[in-house]
Amino acid sequence: MAGGVIVGILQERYADRIVLRDGTQVFLTAKLAAGEFAIGSSLTVAYTVKKDGRKMADNIWRCS
Repeated sequence: MAGGVIVGILQERYADRIVLRDGTQVFLTAKLAAGEFAIGSSLTVAYTVKKDGRKMADNIWRCS
């Protein structure tokens, strides 16, 4: 499976995914919680692309 890293601004957060300012949706695993990141935070997200095309977060870091 392919993957990558995205840097973006958090625009929306839900229990199962986050949405960045450019509209990119990244889905969360059970071990990751979006609640710890404030809307407007700059984030770096490492992800894996699943067979259905969804980006699944492997790790999320708050940028300084």
